[in-house]
Amino acid sequence: MFRLFLFTAMLAVMSCTKVDDPDKPPIDHDEEPGEEIVVPKWELKFEENFEGNAVNPADWYIYNSPGHNGNGLRRPSAFTVADGVLTVTAQMIDGTLVSGGMAHRVNYKYGKFEARVRSDDDPSIATSGVLLTWPQSERWPADGENDFYETTTNRRQSFHTYIHYGNSWATKQQYHKEHKFDAKEWLVVAMEWEAEHIKIYVNGELQWTLTDTKAIPHVPHHLCIQLDAFKKMMGDPVRMQVDWVKIYQRKKD
Repeated sequence: MFRLFLFTAMLAVMSCTKVDDPDKPPIDHDEEPGEEIVVPKWELKFEENFEGNAVNPADWYIYNSPGHNGNGLRRPSAFTVADGVLTVTAQMIDGTLVSGGMAHRVNYKYGKFEARVRSDDDPSIATSGVLLTWPQSERWPADGENDFYETTTNRRQSFHTYIHYGNSWATKQQYHKEHKFDAKEWLVVAMEWEAEHIKIYVNGELQWTLTDTKAIPHVPHHLCIQLDAFKKMMGDPVRMQVDWVKIYQRKKD
């Protein structure tokens, strides 16, 4: 499974918005911060508060693999849990950049995925912190990839959303939106993924809506937490931290 995760952050550097007809606007739009939001009826299916002193292997699969695009290694040792916070650290160990990623073991078709997250400044611009959903089928890009929080290799002045899709590697496409929030600070980031739309919220306020149903996955996905390396070397250690994770499904009437 993990070998396909290597594609996750590589595609994030290609920032573009798809337009089906050049004479029409794209089928996505920004939201006015603070606008009234109708709270949908969601049922909490999974909550992770990172209690204890280790990742629960019954709920999460931790990668033990080469790093993104062959950069360093992904190792379980990159993860620590303390004081109710999950930390994944990227650092040089014996001349090798070691970081990590992990995947939730349960797949969901649609849902609301929410987390409280922050990422350290990265002066080496060597890493990207990512929260995403990945298809159970492993069919990429045909079954999509929703990177709802991705810092990219910047100094964490903002974070990005990338929705990847397409019938094949040759025809892969994406939607992209930059969110101008300081990613070094704690942020509550949420993705509502439904058949008709994907909506991104930051600290409870709607920021972006995508309604192109061709770009929206319609198959089960699972949540992943990754700190991806884009270089083989870096300077001081960099952390991505997650305080909690919640996964919801829409309540049935």
